[in-house]
Amino acid sequence: MDTFFICPKCGNDKEFKIFTTNFQDIIQSSKLGLRLEESGFLPSLRQGDTHIECKCCFQKIEYDYAETT
Repeated sequence: MDTFFICPKCGNDKEFKIFTTNFQDIIQSSKLGLRLEESGFLPSLRQGDTHIECKCCFQKIEYDYAETT
């Protein structure tokens, strides 16, 4: 998924963790509007936990809400 995220709490638009059945670290560029780096998918120990987490302020954003904003 190449959705571009922006944290509603601190405005971070660069680094996030994505938790689904697996988790992934991403780094994105607001200037280019795309992801620059993505880690491989790693197994998530938090089964059933689906959210995006800001790496700056640790704000948790519900996955479905993040996709629509």
